[in-house]
Amino acid sequence: MSSVPESRSVTVVNPEGLHARAATQIRAIVLRYQAQVELIKGRERVDATNVLQMLTLCADRNDTLLLEASGDDAAAVLDALARLFANSFDYE
Repeated sequence: MSSVPESRSVTVVNPEGLHARAATQIRAIVLRYQAQVELIKGRERVDATNVLQMLTLCADRNDTLLLEASGDDAAAVLDALARLFANSFDYE
């Protein structure tokens, strides 16, 4: 298991921002991997398996978030999450 967290910067591109459905999609992806993931916006850091915590970030369209992952699948989960953000949570 990797002890050094990996990180990736992503931009919220969907018009609705990071709302409940998008947070639920993030959670579903994270749970498929052996990794602990946190979303970071400014000074706020939340668990990516907790939908309510993610909603407290109030991430709007064009906001940049930092994804930080540790664990065996850190790189893979970050790749999957980056695709989800880039594809606008499959809304468009």
